[in-house]
Amino acid sequence: MSPYWIALIVLAGILLVFFILLSIIKKAKKAKMSSYEEALISLIEGDEKHALKKFQEAVFENSDNIEAYIRLAELLRKRKEPLKALQIHTYLLARRGIKKNTINRILFQMAKDYLSLEAYQKATDTLRKLIKSEPHNEKYYSLLLLNFERSSFWQDAIETYRKMTKLFKYSFDKLTAYEAQAAYESYKKGNADFALKVLARILKANPENIPALIYSGDIQYSQGNTEDAIKQYEKLIESNPGKAHIAFRHLTKAYFDKGEYQKIEATYKTILETIPDDSKTISDLAEFYLKMGRFNEAHELLRNAIETNSNSLMMNLLLLLTEMEESKSESTQILRRIVDTLKQKELYICSECGAQSQTFIIRCPDCGALETFSLEVTA
Repeated sequence: MSPYWIALIVLAGILLVFFILLSIIKKAKKAKMSSYEEALISLIEGDEKHALKKFQEAVFENSDNIEAYIRLAELLRKRKEPLKALQIHTYLLARRGIKKNTINRILFQMAKDYLSLEAYQKATDTLRKLIKSEPHNEKYYSLLLLNFERSSFWQDAIETYRKMTKLFKYSFDKLTAYEAQAAYESYKKGNADFALKVLARILKANPENIPALIYSGDIQYSQGNTEDAIKQYEKLIESNPGKAHIAFRHLTKAYFDKGEYQKIEATYKTILETIPDDSKTISDLAEFYLKMGRFNEAHELLRNAIETNSNSLMMNLLLLLTEMEESKSESTQILRRIVDTLKQKELYICSECGAQSQTFIIRCPDCGALETFSLEVTA
């Protein structure tokens, strides 16, 4: 082959490689993500620091990207910088040509900024403006409710929840549970008169309402009205034997204060007449017998109950303890510690989010769900 053709083939090869590389570069440029897209991916991956940087780049690259501004502000508020978030939202509202639904989105975020800044009145005004614009938007009401709770305006909170019950078809039971919780929170802030008034109204409509009975009992007890507290706890147990464990701890403490130990025993026995195999009540009564030194009665109670509750770890341990208690050996002390540890692991757990509480509560402090706590033994 002549040198001419060899040179031509080499040149053609070089050109081919050049065009291939050029094509790859163009595709790479097209495939390159924007700062906004990179920020979204970083958010998904949980890298908030990188997302923040990319959102900042995105608004510099394109000042018309309203979505980037909103997400940047939201991230700033999440990172404990609500004032900067508010400044961004204020800037956005000053711009012209923004659609109504976008304006409402910005106002909603501003309300969250105000809430984070504890500017509760401004949050209220902003949310009421939004509700006037969109009367059936549940998230506006939910944030307004949270705003009243944070600012301890419990009467306003109750009225808001009533409106939500009508608008969004919440159950009446949820409404009364919320009112009871709001009343108790109001009491903890020093407004006992308001709390007792709300609870009395609930109990007038439904004398067996569990939240109202337990909270009114607790308030009466804390004010030194032990007899009135006992009446509320007893009423709860009598009307709701399946939920008696909610009041056990409260009622037992009140009876001990008055030295009326025999009434504790009578209460447990009353429940067992209605629910003979209730393992929680049996265990609590057996523990009461043990504390009172009545080992034989504890042993007999557990021996009879273990046949139908053979899988109950607590019952089996208590039965073993009754058989060892009189020896006062080191083994007895070890077993008692195991029983005490298990008792500490009895927690009320929210079925919605898994939050835990050592005492029964009506509304979950983590997810806000009502009446979702049930008694369980944790591992």
